[in-house]
Parts: sequence; C-alpha cells; structure tokens
Amino acid sequence: MALVKCKECGEKVSTKAKTCPKCGAKAPKKTSVVTWLVLILIITGVYGVSQSPSSPNSSANNKDVSAEQNAKVPAEVKPTPKPKPAWRSFTSKDEMTGKLQAFAHSPQASPTRRMEFPYNSVEAWLGVGCDGKSEWVYIGFNSAPNLANDETEDGYNLISTRIKWDDSLENVKLTQDWGAKFIHFREDRSALSKISASSKALLELQWHGEQPTYFEFSLNGSSKAITEMRNECKK
Repeated sequence: MALVKCKECGEKVSTKAKTCPKCGAKAPKKTSVVTWLVLILIITGVYGVSQSPSSPNSSANNKDVSAEQNAKVPAEVKPTPKPKPAWRSFTSKDEMTGKLQAFAHSPQASPTRRMEFPYNSVEAWLGVGCDGKSEWVYIGFNSAPNLANDETEDGYNLISTRIKWDDSLENVKLTQDWGAKFIHFREDRSALSKISASSKALLELQWHGEQPTYFEFSLNGSSKAITEMRNECKK
C-alpha cells in the first residue's frame, strides 16, 4: 500500500482510501496502464512524422538546392581537336639556269615500327613535283635509304614492293638513283590518281638487316597543295 498527499489538506492518505480521513476530500484517481500506453504511442507517432525525410516540403527544398548547385557548376567544355597536319606546296629555282620547279608533299612520317641503329631516326614524306612539262611522284627521306630486295640497273636500283591506298592494296615498282635520298614511282599517273582519291597511303619497304618497314602518309590537303603546285608550274 502506498501513501499520497491529499490535494486539499496535505494529509497522507492511502492510495486504497476513497476519501481523506481528515478532511473527507475524494482521493485522486490513478492513471491506468492502458492510458499510459496510449499516451506513449501518440508521442512516438508524432516524433516519427516530424523526422520523416519524405515530406513534400523537404523534397521540394532538396530539389531547389540541387538545381541551385547544378546552376553554379559550369558545363564541361570539350577540347577542340587539333587539325591534322596537311600537305604543303613550295617552289625551287635553279639559280644558274633560272628553271623553276614546284612541289607538294605530305607531312614527314616515321616508320610505324621504330628501326634499330643506324636507322632509328629515319623519316619520310610522299611528294609530287612538276616543271611545267611533266609531273612525277616520289618518296623523300632525311637520309639515303639502304634498301634490300632490289635489282641493280644502270645507275639506279629497281624496287618491287607494295602500297595500300586506304584499303586498296597494289604492287608497285619504284626506282632509286644510286645513293639518292629519293625513290620514284614508275607509274606516276596511276600514283597521282590514287593520291587524289585516297585519305592515306601505307608503303612497305625492306631495309638491310631489318624486318619489313612501313610508312603511313596522310593525304590530308593533298588536292589543294597539288593544285597550288600546278599553278606555279604554269607561270
């Protein structure tokens, strides 16, 4: 049995008594267990709703914040691709005779597979030349090519090899004057037509002591450069 204070006179009264024995006031009613359980459930539900992240207002606020953050982030700028090196044209004049020649040629190209010493710095280019009377197609090198699988003729070597214009593969014959830095196509007109109709050329050559070596020449801008060359030769 527990004792509680009377709310009227302050005298201690048994919790089982219906009235205060001193002043006759009715004893306070006890809060039942069921009432306490209901009260706890109500408080728990109110707290859960207040902490929920899925309320419409909070979602709208999150969207507004995300939109504001995205607006502050600059859009990714893609780098502008560098233009491919193009063919160029130039002229050459013999100071003694005054004879003018014009040329158009590709950017220099290294072998697709690096060669061993002493050929590890070899570079080449594909070119066209004219003198007002004729046109010719050639391949120039920064040092005289030491080629194998050729036939020695009177003053020059005859080279049989392969070249691929885009995806079209053909066998060609080239000539190289002894010790020269240039090799020439024997069929100039055919080579010129292939240059005009293709975007790249892959040439196969065999150096002494090396595996087959390949040079890929870009034909980007070749038509424009050849036209400029021909205009010079007409002057």
